[in-house]
Order: sequence, then C-alpha cells, then structure tokens
Amino acid sequence: MSIANLDVCFAIAGYARAARVCEDTAHDFRMMQELRPAAVFVDMQPTAVLAARALGLPVISTGDSDFFRETQNSWMPWIPEGEVRNPYPSCLPAFGEAYRQYSLRPPRTISETLRGDVTLIASAAELERSQPPLPSWEAIKYMGLVAWEPPWSTATEELAEWNAPAGKRVFITLGHGGKNTEGQLQSVIDGSLDAGAHVFLSTGFRGETGSQNSDRLRVGEFVGIRAGTDWADLVIAHGGYSTVLNCLRSGKASIHLPFMSEQEANARIFVEDNGAGLLARRTSLDSTTRHFVQSDLFPELPVEDEDPRVRWAAGVDHALSLKSLQLSARRLAGYLQAAECDFTFEAQIEEAVARNDRG
Repeated sequence: MSIANLDVCFAIAGYARAARVCEDTAHDFRMMQELRPAAVFVDMQPTAVLAARALGLPVISTGDSDFFRETQNSWMPWIPEGEVRNPYPSCLPAFGEAYRQYSLRPPRTISETLRGDVTLIASAAELERSQPPLPSWEAIKYMGLVAWEPPWSTATEELAEWNAPAGKRVFITLGHGGKNTEGQLQSVIDGSLDAGAHVFLSTGFRGETGSQNSDRLRVGEFVGIRAGTDWADLVIAHGGYSTVLNCLRSGKASIHLPFMSEQEANARIFVEDNGAGLLARRTSLDSTTRHFVQSDLFPELPVEDEDPRVRWAAGVDHALSLKSLQLSARRLAGYLQAAECDFTFEAQIEEAVARNDRG
C-alpha cells in the first residue's frame, strides 16, 4: 500500500467527508461526557482530540513521528515531494467544518488535528536527526518508545526454558497477521530454518500457523514484542513503527518485509540508514508509468533462484554474518534506553492540565 502522508491515510479512513468526521467526533464527545475524565490520552485519533477540545478537557497526545511531520512525502521520503500525488480530496476542509460546528478554530494542517496540550513523540531525538523538523508547537517532546505488552504472555519464561543456542536465534513477527499471506509467512519461516536458525514465531491475531515439523521452531500468537527481541540474535519483522524501534532498543539487528509505505519508511530511516539491519524489498517510482514498483526479495544478493524460501535463507545467512548490523543496533539502543529514564506519564498529565487551565 503506497500512502504518501497523513492526509492520504485519513482520507482512506473516510475523513475526507465532513459527515464521517462529525459522526466519529460526536461518538467520542458522548463517551467523554459520560465518563467525565480529568484528562484525555489520545493515540493518533483526531476526532478524540476534537471532542476533548470541545469539552475543554486537557489532551495528552502521542504518536509516531511521521504522524506529526508536515511534508507531503513524510510516509514515503524516498519520493521527491514534487512527485507526490494525492488520489483523494484533502481531509482539511472536512475537519475545518467539524471544528467550526463546535465553535473552535479550524486546524491549519492535518497534523494539527493530533496536537495536544502536551504532544509526545514515541521516539528519541537521536533517531530523528536526519528527518524534517517537527512542528514548532509548545510542549512537543520525545518520550522514548511505546511497546504494547499483553499481560497474558508467557513468552519470556518459555524462551528461557527452550535453551536454544545463541548465535542463530531468529524472532519472526509480521504484525497482527492481517496483511501478509500464509505463503509469504511460510517462506520466511522455512528460509530461516533452512539457514540453520532456531525460530520463535509470533503470529499475531491470525492464530496458530507455520511449519510444525521442526524442533527448531516455537510458535506463539500475540506475545508482544520485547520477549522475542530480547531473546533473538536477528529479528524479521514488517517494519511497524514500534517493532522497528523496539528492535533497536534491544540492540538487535533486523530484516524488514514492509507491506505498506509507512513500514518501508520506518525500515529505511531507522534501520537501514543507521546500518542496523536490512530491507528485504523496496518500492520505487517508475519514471515512465508513474506507478510504484516493487523489487525482488534481497535484490542485492547474488542468488539466481527465484524461490522465496531460498532467497530468505540467503538473506538470513547474510544478515547474521554482518556483525556491523548488531554493533550499530547496540549503539542506538543506548540512546533509546536513555530517553526512557526520566519520563513519567504523571508529569505529562500534570503539565497538560496546567496548560489547559491557562488556555
């Protein structure tokens, strides 16, 4: 999926239509009226920001850094801004109409629909140095990483009991399981096993899957991210924002197989550009047709066989042989772990309430 920026993303969600924006805002408004919260914490949900503003409630807003950047190519930075085409109407007029219905000043940019009294970027400044600047809002700051860890997961204990030898441990997680096909996942699993790895697979919400005929394979469903990244020598993932940054936080090299442009951007910017991992495939813009085209798997490797299983085995071997990948990931881990040291949500809530009272 090729999505150039947040405006396109919101349009796909239906927010180019004022009726949809107003309907979702009214739902959030009614919920907040019923719950009467002291403050509202928002994770990349613009209608909840609007509803909270209409009720005069303090807002703590958090999100991925590319949700707040205002360049036209923020989700596909390898495409020049002048080449960006939006196949949908902009969402800004629809949000403007909704804001006016609640007697509020309309947002000037799409990113501003996510602005809080305190706005928290789930990243660290060191990782963002090469990126366009964030908006010059008051109280916008880096908070370190967010990792959603299910309380029911026993993956850490199970991996400790497995006693898989270090050196070729591969953790595979391709997100919630809804974007990749069974065949794509199977090629990753089989290629990793062919490379001699011990494999821990997280299937997300798709349930049990994968080869069960190897004593070098363990399968879990939605097990979170940190148990696997802490255990592994190499992570194979989909380029999801939190997954990418948690790979780096654990100091582990990674290979990313993106299924949409934002995931490819995460892998290019945070992993590949920092020398901490590999991108299994990439997209480019065809200069003649103006269509996006996708490369083969690991096009840089001298593998003539087109079988995805064979190419994945070569890619895993290659990544595990490059000690520089893990060294770079370990260097970045220090910055990410340091960003978490002095951060507390209690302090952010207090600041948001104080700012809301003043404003």
